[in-house]
Amino acid sequence: MTRIVETFGPPSSQALQARAWARWQELRDDPAIVTHGRALGLASPDAAPLSRQVALAREMGAAACEHVPEAELAARFTALEAEGLKTDSFVDWGSSAETLPLARARLAARPFADDLTLGIVGPDTSAEVMAGLDAVTQMCEVLLPLGPFIRGLERPAVCAYVAEPSGRIVGASASVEMFHPDSNWPGLCWWGMLSTHPDRRGEGIASRLGAVVLDEMNRRHGTTRFFTGIRTGNTPSEALCTQLGFGPTPYHVVLAIDPELMAGGRVTK
Repeated sequence: MTRIVETFGPPSSQALQARAWARWQELRDDPAIVTHGRALGLASPDAAPLSRQVALAREMGAAACEHVPEAELAARFTALEAEGLKTDSFVDWGSSAETLPLARARLAARPFADDLTLGIVGPDTSAEVMAGLDAVTQMCEVLLPLGPFIRGLERPAVCAYVAEPSGRIVGASASVEMFHPDSNWPGLCWWGMLSTHPDRRGEGIASRLGAVVLDEMNRRHGTTRFFTGIRTGNTPSEALCTQLGFGPTPYHVVLAIDPELMAGGRVTK
């Protein structure tokens, strides 16, 4: 019997996640394949030929390739576009030895507002809370990963959020261990999904939630290495990540997107 899982985002994103989940059942033990619960991708250009990224994108709607060196970026764009696919990319920002101390210092120095309650998603988190997370992340053009990932059932993960007394969720962040233990990047965790409701922006909610997630990933799972993707020119994200000890690496994340299955041409902001 096919397991029904939670998918999130607009209909096109939910369909992408459903296709990714179905394929994940066959590919979860392949060291070349990575995911944090949005789409499947390749761990690096060396992990599998470009044709495999093309095939995954055509099958599911989108597929990433992590760890693409700057010098190979233009050639990969050209090759993917020659296959009729759209392309997108993010600069890979990585954590440093200062990331966890900086995160903990931020939490100690400035707590959340008194009206906000901190929560951590788990296997028993209610559908109502998940719907609230979906709503606030969509407001910020960020895609909430599949339920089994964001709940920590598939890979080590933490998703933190804050809610007002009414129950309305006004901020979120998450991290998922993304790479297979037999890959060249064992233990490396995706971190991000920083989201704040428009009514509560300017309070530093996203940066503190991001710090909570880093701290909890380390405390619960012992993880110390994190990365996030930042679109070139997104200076607010660059500033926030810099404050938490992240910095740009020589790598990019390159997305291949099927224009028929993903008409918008983007997976997330």
